[in-house]
Amino acid sequence: MKKNLLLIALLSMLALAACNNSETPANEGEEAAQAATAPAPVELPPAITSQATYRCADNTIVHIDFLGDNEAADIRVGEKTAVAVRVSAEKPAAPAEGEAAPAEAAKPAGPLKSVDGMTTLSGSGKQIQLKLADKGEQGCKSN
Repeated sequence: MKKNLLLIALLSMLALAACNNSETPANEGEEAAQAATAPAPVELPPAITSQATYRCADNTIVHIDFLGDNEAADIRVGEKTAVAVRVSAEKPAAPAEGEAAPAEAAKPAGPLKSVDGMTTLSGSGKQIQLKLADKGEQGCKSN
């Protein structure tokens, strides 16, 4: 009985080993072409450079994460786990071909604005000016 089971197992393994014996898959050419094209470089989001909690004139508490070289910020109203509103500086216009970019144009200028333009942030450090979507512009202070 044991010999029959071993013989059956050996024959079934031999039959399975004979299946799909092709050397190359049918779509290998497509995969090689995709692998040859280099993927586009991925731009990482800016790093958090500082974090601060502010109390505004109307007693609202906001948590702000400043990103990069003052190029963007995430604003959370109330709780630190609230949904963040991203405000960012307008990108300076690219210089014409063959012209060198002035050093001052490398840094963003003006207040940081949200995509819809309803939220703005200016300043950094202990005092900022903040305009939220549902409120007017107000001064906010950090401890």
